[in-house]
Amino acid sequence: MENARIKLSETVMVIDVAYLNFVINDLKKYFEPLLGRSLQTVDLALFTMYLAMDAGVKGSDNDVQILLVYDEQSGKLEHCLPSDLKSELDGVAFKASLGEFSFMAVPSEGFVSRGDLYLDLLQIVLNSAEVKKLVAVPFNEEYGKEVEDVLKEFTAGSSGRKENAKDIVYFRMEEPEAPAVCHWEMLGYPLMSVLGIRSEDLQNN
Repeated sequence: MENARIKLSETVMVIDVAYLNFVINDLKKYFEPLLGRSLQTVDLALFTMYLAMDAGVKGSDNDVQILLVYDEQSGKLEHCLPSDLKSELDGVAFKASLGEFSFMAVPSEGFVSRGDLYLDLLQIVLNSAEVKKLVAVPFNEEYGKEVEDVLKEFTAGSSGRKENAKDIVYFRMEEPEAPAVCHWEMLGYPLMSVLGIRSEDLQNN
């Protein structure tokens, strides 16, 4: 697979664009009538910063790589700036207080589904010696079980082998039904922050 040859950073985020679109649209549908106002457009740089912080990234000289997995139906991030994966985000980087963040758009083409591509990338990242931290944002409702199987197999295989150990953080919208195979965080919190939903909004409704 061509993507196996990409140079990976110490911290890698693998984000399913269709899932991000799904969650953002869901939050807008719920909160806009409730609050009686439009939610603001997502600043993608700020969102990835919040995601990194919630995943425990610290310091100021991090190299964070964001792999954006998409298919024909999800070539753009909805309600986000920037939004076009190929023309505005692929190969683009920005510097922030945590370090440098770089984007790579990875399309599913031919006979490979978006879910299969996501799982392939997950395996590549987990097997890479360069990667120390993995931040996973998969489409949990579509192929979450397969993601958990991959993570379970990796953590079992690398148990006790320090050189293979990775800090894995799995973002999702609800608590896992069974005990999680790795550390998980709520995706809703960083998204609500960048959509302009304040804590007092939640308390008043």
